[in-house]
Amino acid sequence: MQKKRLALSVVTYSYDDHQLAAALLDSMAGWDVLAREIIVVDDGSKTPFRAPAVDPAPRVLRLASNQGPARAKAAGLGAASQRFLLSLDADIRLPPDWISRCLPEAARPDVGLVATPILTDAGSGLLAAYQQLRYSHWVGFSGDATVAPAGLWLLRREVWTRFGFHDYPGRLHEDVHFSQTLQQAGLARRILPEPAARQVRRLSRHTMVRRGWTWQGREFLAVARSNPIDPVNAFLVAMQRRIARHHEANPAFLYYDCLYLAFALASLLTEAGYPDAAASLPGVLAAGLPHPPAARTLVADLRLLGLPGRVTDDARPSQLVEAIGRGVRSILPAGAASALESAMPHLEAEDRREDWDFSFYDAPAG
Repeated sequence: MQKKRLALSVVTYSYDDHQLAAALLDSMAGWDVLAREIIVVDDGSKTPFRAPAVDPAPRVLRLASNQGPARAKAAGLGAASQRFLLSLDADIRLPPDWISRCLPEAARPDVGLVATPILTDAGSGLLAAYQQLRYSHWVGFSGDATVAPAGLWLLRREVWTRFGFHDYPGRLHEDVHFSQTLQQAGLARRILPEPAARQVRRLSRHTMVRRGWTWQGREFLAVARSNPIDPVNAFLVAMQRRIARHHEANPAFLYYDCLYLAFALASLLTEAGYPDAAASLPGVLAAGLPHPPAARTLVADLRLLGLPGRVTDDARPSQLVEAIGRGVRSILPAGAASALESAMPHLEAEDRREDWDFSFYDAPAG
């Protein structure tokens, strides 16, 4: 049966993750419709992207230097020519009928963009299960989203022309900006309950921490510049709830939460102008963990994340750091030692792997 070719531009993006982008283009052969245009934005990759032979032949827009996801999306969507635009990240995979089921909603004049839940599907193992629980988007939700995640948008070209973030200066958080713009214009950010998309990028635990804090930390960091106490306390309260939820799902998830917690707290102290406190914090937090091997792993992981992680220090930690250490210990669940023990074989297996996918969050800040 011949597939219908739609007035649709498919736009995706690559930054040193060409294998994912090429696999996305290859996966389009399984869709039940054909696009009239495919655009790949190569966002300043070290090696230029070479598109596989697919129908239609992709047009590659290469940016001279890495601009970040927001500018890459603006370049790609701005270059698209068809009535409908499908913007999706290189690690998104769609079921065959996704476009044909979502397109009628995107055609409605009161709808700004359409998306569906995005299920993180990074393979097997403890880390993949944690990422699926923590980073899947809008699972079980249907309706208008406050923020439609930037990984997957279907919209009319007229919406982009009138309301797109053409002059948005940031590298990130374009989904927040665009969703707010559409809301102010009275246009829906419609999340349909199905069919769900999958996000297949395999992230290491270090990349996962950077990614999570990039998105969650913005508001906490802004407050920390004038007063670190309030955001630290608010963050500890939020993490207490998060740890409790994750502990119910799988106690071994505790290590990932501790790593994220330590990285975030050190970032808050650095932003507030307390670099010495941030440098001593990893050692204090590690000393408070009731499992020495997990504590050593935590310090090593924080070093890989760019923190000194001194376990011992001749200088006594500041009262602020000691107070934060007590706060962290107070939110650890009962049975924390056994929970961390159960995580150790998984962490050791992760450290032997070499097949993690590159992510924007692994790149130096620019």
